[in-house]
Amino acid sequence: AMKKRHVRRYGLLERMASIRPLERSVAELTADPEGTKAAGLALARRMIEEDGAEVIIMGCAAMAGYSDDLERELQVPVLDPLRVSLKVAEALVDLGLTHSRVGLYAPPTPKEYK
Repeated sequence: AMKKRHVRRYGLLERMASIRPLERSVAELTADPEGTKAAGLALARRMIEEDGAEVIIMGCAAMAGYSDDLERELQVPVLDPLRVSLKVAEALVDLGLTHSRVGLYAPPTPKEYK
């Protein structure tokens, strides 16, 4: 429900094919890497075939490192949230971009002490 809320908030709900959970805890994901990859591959295939997904966005950092193998198998882009986040952060630093310093994000006015 939270992921769907985020998609709706960004105005992308109509462009989303589906959200399907892998139904494994983070501990289970990390304890069985090969089983995790196989389950992720099977689930992503269903999303492509049944829901019309053209891109797979993994929703858990515990799935980091699987995107290249899944992408080769599925022949659609597979986005690893950690890799994407790192590259966005690098781009912001390289471009010298920061958040706004006005309005909501303006620094607080220093208090005068007497």
